[in-house]
Formats: sequence, C-alpha cells, structure tokens
Amino acid sequence: MQVLIIEDEIPAAKQLERLLKNALPDAQIHGPLSSIEESIAWLNKNPNPDLIFLDIHLADGPSFAIFKDRPIDVPIIFCTAYDQYALEAFKVNSIDYLLKPIDPEELYKAIAKFIKLRQSPVSLDGDLLKELLEPKAKKLKERFVLRQSEKLVLVEVKDIDFFVSSGGSSFLQNKEGTQFIIDQSLDQIESYLDPERFYRVNRGYLVGLASIAEMQSYSGSRLRLTLRNCKDKDIFVSRDKTASFKAWLDS
Repeated sequence: MQVLIIEDEIPAAKQLERLLKNALPDAQIHGPLSSIEESIAWLNKNPNPDLIFLDIHLADGPSFAIFKDRPIDVPIIFCTAYDQYALEAFKVNSIDYLLKPIDPEELYKAIAKFIKLRQSPVSLDGDLLKELLEPKAKKLKERFVLRQSEKLVLVEVKDIDFFVSSGGSSFLQNKEGTQFIIDQSLDQIESYLDPERFYRVNRGYLVGLASIAEMQSYSGSRLRLTLRNCKDKDIFVSRDKTASFKAWLDS
C-alpha cells in the first residue's frame, strides 16, 4: 500500500507518520509534502498513491487547490484543526475528516473505513456525507508528555501557567516556575487548549488565566501584564487584541 502525507506542520507530520507505521506496518509512506506546488509536482511525477492524508491549510494556501486542475480519484483523509471545510472535502473524494490533535483511535477508525471501502468499492453515499458534515467534538489537550534530559515528564494542562515562544523555540512554564521545552509552535498549542482557560495575548505569549498576577493600562490603549513567576516584565497585550482580551477576562 502506498500512502502519501501532505502536511506542512513538522510535529503533526511526525505524529501522523508514527501512528501510520503502527496501523499500517507494511505500507510505504511518502512525504510529508508541505505545499500545493510540491504536492502537484509529486502527483505529476509519481503513480497515484492508494491513500492520501491531507492537511487543509498548507504553506502556500488551501490544499483544495491541488485538485483544481488535476482531478484525482484517490481516497483522501483530511487532517485539520478546522471543522468548516467538510462539504468541500466531500467534493474531492474524502472518506474521513479528522480534527487535530489527531486522536489515534479516530485515525484507526478512518483507516478501517478506507480498508473496507477498498475491499468493497462503493460510491460515497448520503450516509457518509452526513457523517462528514456532522461536527466532531474537538478534543482538548489535558496533558503534555515532554522530554527532559533522558526522562519523559508528564505535565498536566491544569498545572501550566503560560506558554512562551523565544529564540525559535517554544516553552511551557508550570505553577512552580519550571520551564520545559516543547516541540510545537504556539499556533499548534493554542488549537489544543480550552479557550476559556488560555488566551494568546501576543505573538510570543499564550497565557493561562490563573497565571495573571497584575494588569496595568499602558500607552496606546494597551495592557501590560505581570505573570506569576515570569522573568519577563514587559508582556503586552497586542493592541488589536485588547478588547477581546478584556471580554475574555469578563466571560
């Protein structure tokens, strides 16, 4: 079996590849490809794979553009952090639609569906369309498994004060003030968390409500935050987020 991964987020691609090797140990996995341009070039040069795992948002635009000028009848399993594209996904031969972070059990169910369809090919019917269009509950992250030296450390989300991006790396800090490096971007992390408990105040900080020790008005209608056990004393809420941040605090 030939499987192609089209995914521009490296951590997500690695996780998917790892899960696929467990679920389909005999499959040959190609990719990950990270852009529309790269994907079109690969599909033009290679025989069609048996199955494609496809992220909807790629580095150079929505992945549906791959099929705009090149109809393809390969089964596709979409993997995305967004749930509003199910109908468009159905139009391009989708057999399932998985929300990130990918639940291994949901992935295995999608593969089982693919294998069943492969053994007994049928056209995609109304029941499958209904299933694709039914919104799936987004699974929120409850804990992170992180590497610290030679050990693996389990950090519960309820014990995290904030996430920070610095020098090209991301870190989380717990209530005790201990920092751990985390191999994901703040954009990815934000999609995993309960939006009622964490807020992205600027490009560099994703803060937990309980971590906010003090707030001060600052010039230009901005807010300056003091976070518990945080060495950075100049954490500002972006000007364009100030109103929504205040609404978040008051919700």
